[in-house]
Amino acid sequence: MTKIKSDLDGLAAREIADRTINARVNDPRFIDCLKRICIGQSVRGACGSSKMPRQTLYDWMEEDEEIKRLVQEAQDEGMGSIETRFMMGSDNDNPTDWRAMSWMLARRFPDAYGEKKELTVSTNEGAQKQLEMVSAMIEQTSEIMSDDDDTGRKSEK
Repeated sequence: MTKIKSDLDGLAAREIADRTINARVNDPRFIDCLKRICIGQSVRGACGSSKMPRQTLYDWMEEDEEIKRLVQEAQDEGMGSIETRFMMGSDNDNPTDWRAMSWMLARRFPDAYGEKKELTVSTNEGAQKQLEMVSAMIEQTSEIMSDDDDTGRKSEK
């Protein structure tokens, strides 16, 4: 009897979970949010416009792979929408400003479209002297600060 009850409890729990997932996918706020993401709106903007708390969406994505997949597909479609508008904006016959689309792509997808910056590090013999000079300045400042009270005046001892 206990085994049957346990199996029924498990079945009931799975059915409740399935209904919960279906309810989430069919939630009008979620549907509106996905539509907005598909046209290129950020998750933050889409959640705000569709009155869906952003943390709720992130929680749902963490709890359900299907919801996570739908959001990721919407983001990919949104990126495609932005790229299409960008390409159309570079056409002289279209009044869309390509610079705005470029800016949006760089901020929304920095790994793919962000400005690449290089960092060059070089060392020379003078670097050691500069390091020693900076260390000496820090020591002097520490000594001065320990002699002063909080107002910057010499403390009376």
